[in-house]
Amino acid sequence: MTSFQAYAAEFELYPQKGEAFQCLLPLLSRLKRVDFTLRVDDPSVNQGQMISSFDEELKKTLLAHGAESLNLQFPPNISQELDFAFMFMGRRVAVEIEKTNREKILRDILKCHMYHYFGADFAIIGLPKNYPHTHGIWNLFEFGVNRISECKTYGFGMPDRLERILLLGYSQHDTSTNQLLSKQTRQQMRSKAAERIDVR
Repeated sequence: MTSFQAYAAEFELYPQKGEAFQCLLPLLSRLKRVDFTLRVDDPSVNQGQMISSFDEELKKTLLAHGAESLNLQFPPNISQELDFAFMFMGRRVAVEIEKTNREKILRDILKCHMYHYFGADFAIIGLPKNYPHTHGIWNLFEFGVNRISECKTYGFGMPDRLERILLLGYSQHDTSTNQLLSKQTRQQMRSKAAERIDVR
């Protein structure tokens, strides 16, 4: 396993209107920097996908800024897990972090509808603006904005629940250089992970 220190910054919200935005802005505007760890366990598995601790660190940061921890319960027949939930100003908020796969964003939007159905007032989907993929840099936040827009345009999802979903975009940086994570970052991590495996 190869670990790599990174941080998230330049947080951005979408849409910048509506009840979710108005309620959660006082909390989310306090986000300036969230330090987290990236790791590659085995570069030969899943194209050496980077595993991130961003969700755990984001939760700690939000709790430190005034949110309260919340255990959002689902019925026994619903085998659904969310990354975490919290309370803020009396509102229940479910959080999904999509760190790597843009094709899962539509599934995340469906999951947010489920969270609303089972008691969440709002839902947040966290999306990096620069995920280093094998084929280049993916802006998952921009992709998420487009998917929400298409959902509204073509009637995919309940409008009142779509309006209670807030996208949280963030840029990922290399802690050692303060530079944005890049394709080169991914290649370096995979190379180091491969070296460690070879040494064994």
